[in-house]
Amino acid sequence: MAATSVAPEPGGFDRLREHSIGLPQVLFQSITHMAPAAAVAYSLLLSVFNAGPVLPLAVLLALIACLLAASSIGQLAKEMPSAGGLYTYTAKSLGPAAGFFVAWLFLLFEPLVAPFLFLEGGWAIRDVMQTEVGWHYTGQWWIWVLALAVIVFLLTYRDIRISATAGVLLGVFEIAVFGALAIWMLISNGSHLNLAAFNPDHSPSGYTGVFKGMVFAILAFIGFEASAPLGEEAKNPRRTIPRAVVYSCLSIGVFYLLASYAWVYGAGFNNFLHEATTNPDPWRSLAKLFWAGGWVLVFVAIVNSIVANSNAGFNAATRVFYAMARNGAAPAPLARTHPRFKTPYVAIIINTIIAVTLSIILGWKWGPLNGFYMLATAATVVVILVYMLVMLGCGVYYWRGGRFNVLLHGVFPVAGIVLFAFPLFYQYHPIPAAPLNYAVWWAVGWVVLGLIVTAIMSRVKPQALRNAQLIYVEDETFVPVA
Repeated sequence: MAATSVAPEPGGFDRLREHSIGLPQVLFQSITHMAPAAAVAYSLLLSVFNAGPVLPLAVLLALIACLLAASSIGQLAKEMPSAGGLYTYTAKSLGPAAGFFVAWLFLLFEPLVAPFLFLEGGWAIRDVMQTEVGWHYTGQWWIWVLALAVIVFLLTYRDIRISATAGVLLGVFEIAVFGALAIWMLISNGSHLNLAAFNPDHSPSGYTGVFKGMVFAILAFIGFEASAPLGEEAKNPRRTIPRAVVYSCLSIGVFYLLASYAWVYGAGFNNFLHEATTNPDPWRSLAKLFWAGGWVLVFVAIVNSIVANSNAGFNAATRVFYAMARNGAAPAPLARTHPRFKTPYVAIIINTIIAVTLSIILGWKWGPLNGFYMLATAATVVVILVYMLVMLGCGVYYWRGGRFNVLLHGVFPVAGIVLFAFPLFYQYHPIPAAPLNYAVWWAVGWVVLGLIVTAIMSRVKPQALRNAQLIYVEDETFVPVA
């Protein structure tokens, strides 16, 4: 790496706890951000309405698209260890304005992770308390939203080593429970297994249903890139971060394929669509059918997954807030780190306020489940755009650097962009029914506003945008990557 030191603008900043976590913690930052158990139970449930019994096909296409994006992100991560993550990668590859625009998009989807999970958790716990315990207070969801927020705040406010280690433990538990149930269902239905679940003709609306189902399958993958903002806190980040991004996407993608395939045949292929869409919590019902009282383990795994995902989402969002503020592109207090814990505690407090406020408002207006669907829909539209821009940036970066690899920097990014274009198109064709229609137009409004704000920032604070191209590295200086 050829680099010369330059003074940061503005000067002076607080540091994170550098090189403090290894590959397992960084890997599970991405894995838990995808919330494997909660994603299978609820995110993939949204895909069922469109894909029907060919849910595994929608998941497979989402896995391929996300692996192509993970490849590009990994290629850039080994060049640019930074708390800015995708924000920094795009700024260096496509220019400062593009970097700020990606950061703007990031501000919609990453801070939304916690509130839509809090709503998801509030609804799930309320449902169990009503149906299994007998506490019928319908408004109790807000109590569970606040309880989840407190737990996640305490995990992320303190040392990153505590938060990251908790992610490993929580992640292993949820994967083990859902993986065991999926395998149990496959063994129990061994004589009925076939490849019909990969035939688009069985979708309620053919390929259209598959691609619309792919949108929410992508939602289940959001977070494989979440290890990127830990580039300054990871040990040997030029190797650790790329591996974590790709390994997490591949391993959890295989897990989703296993779970979705087992779900289709566990519920019965011909009756799957009806069984899945008329049952508000199908995986709990499956657990009762196959494991009897073991449904409690599945419920605990789901709540565990929600906590772990929120924990990872907070870590990712607040590190990008920190990086933007350090560069001068966001309010300076967001770059403050705790004198003892070395966490971006101001950003964590702000993110907690945003998450709780959004959760309460949307849950009160449309109910916790619809609030979750709305936030998830808006976030998925925006994250697809971010992945497409980063893949484009990968090709441009290596082409300009004279190290272009036709497969890694050409074929993979282009194929990924094309594959992501299909679910993006079908998210708006046709426009979903209310209240999800508000969410897709909210995403459009955020994109348009981001273009306007980026143009203004380019004129008013150009140096703050250029600072995103600077990489914080081991010698405690900012250096531009060649």
